[in-house]
Amino acid sequence: MDNINEETQEHLNNLANVIDEKIEKASKASVDNAKNEVDSVIKGEVNNLIEKFNEGTEALNKRIDAIEVENKKKSVSNVFKTKKEAFSDAIGKSESLKAMKTGSRGNASLELKADVLISSDFAGASSSRDATGVMHVDGIKRDPSNVTNMMGIIPVGSTDSNVIRYVKESAYTDNAANIAEGSAPTDSEFQLTAEDAVVQKTTAVMTISQEMLDDTPGLSSYLSQRLPAKINTVIDDQLIGGSGSSPNLLGLLNGGTTFAAGGFANAIESAQELDVLYVAMNQLALSNYAANGIVLNPTDFHKIALLKDTTNEYLRGNSLISADGFFRINGVPVYMNNKMSAGNFVVADFSQASQVWQREGLKVDFGYEDSDNFSKYLVSVRGIARIAHSIYLPKAIVKGSFSTAKTALETS
Repeated sequence: MDNINEETQEHLNNLANVIDEKIEKASKASVDNAKNEVDSVIKGEVNNLIEKFNEGTEALNKRIDAIEVENKKKSVSNVFKTKKEAFSDAIGKSESLKAMKTGSRGNASLELKADVLISSDFAGASSSRDATGVMHVDGIKRDPSNVTNMMGIIPVGSTDSNVIRYVKESAYTDNAANIAEGSAPTDSEFQLTAEDAVVQKTTAVMTISQEMLDDTPGLSSYLSQRLPAKINTVIDDQLIGGSGSSPNLLGLLNGGTTFAAGGFANAIESAQELDVLYVAMNQLALSNYAANGIVLNPTDFHKIALLKDTTNEYLRGNSLISADGFFRINGVPVYMNNKMSAGNFVVADFSQASQVWQREGLKVDFGYEDSDNFSKYLVSVRGIARIAHSIYLPKAIVKGSFSTAKTALETS
């Protein structure tokens, strides 16, 4: 292309020089001619040369455009509609296979790049579109994980130990009272219990080829984000509903206090989910805690938002508002998490109730050192988190199911 451009450009430059000479000659003639009349022959020559120059410039532009289009086509990777097409193309280009057919060698090999786009493998891909070349958008598109993770609600600390031991008050007999002069006070008694929270490990491992890692743009950053998101989802499941039996953490639903209707038992006509949450807040308040978080499944939250009375008016009124980026019920933030089963709820004073301890921060590692990865040119990608969950104060957590709680509140 460079040689073509240089030759054409040189030809155009020569034309331009001739035009300049003719114009200069015509200019001198006009000076010598008192009537400013230019020789008609010279004018004709100049006009002809200008037309040739314009034609040459237009032809050069067309040739350059054609070459650029051809280069763009060559720069676009082959796109095949099916795996059969990809293999057929590779077979046709294999020099070793040609040599094998002629008998000059006894074996052959094919090479298929890991990033060859096979349209049938990708929903929405079209070979008819790909034939003209496609623009690739950076990154890998994916559905999000939970918007709010439980480790963003429960306080988090760090530890260098495998076991977290804490002392809690397991019983208290309160005999504090005013007494008459000379009377002996009655002792108040309490019991302390040491409890352990054991660090548990959450992992996710996948194996990919080195070629895939090298040839797929954005794959390493995608894995570095996706694996931790998936591990956080498992941690959410454990912090909400873990059984506490190794290797499980103790979750809020198994470590908290069951909903109690108390003074509202059989006292609310047509009890709804909103009533249950208010009574749960009251249960915390009776134990001197202040609710600062409600965890719901998204379905339950939106069900509450749609509750109506007998006149078809929404019950939410001023109870359900959006502020500071949170939905709030009676001023208490609502956190929606898909790992909270629909129909269940937790209302808690999260500032005091429990704490997550990180033994090893959430991280992602890439390595060959797994089985025979090195010889097979494979890479293992591992995400890992090591955490413990200490539930200090069960009464600071009220948990239950809406169906059971509504039944307890409903008038007889």
